[in-house]
Amino acid sequence: MVNNRMKMMDELILQELSRELMARFTDSIFSLTQAHVSKDLANAKIWVSATKDAEQLVNQFNAIAPDLRRTLSQKVVARRVPRLRFVVDETSAKAAHIENLLSLIK
Repeated sequence: MVNNRMKMMDELILQELSRELMARFTDSIFSLTQAHVSKDLANAKIWVSATKDAEQLVNQFNAIAPDLRRTLSQKVVARRVPRLRFVVDETSAKAAHIENLLSLIK
């Protein structure tokens, strides 16, 4: 039951942050791919995928994280709204690297 609640919180944070960031960064192409909220609701790690300049975008998101947290506190009903930390999602880069290695083997 607790695990389901945590997954629901992860999804809720992801949805609300996606809406807010899409509204603020209309000139950037990105997606929030995953969120993980700690069990004590103190921290949330959010993975960001972008077509270019992902690191720069993540830095911008982290710079406004306190403001995003305040916005979340108005939209999410929870005993605590976590501190936010954005990181670059390197899944697609790793997958491309593995595919490249596999093609070299063939």
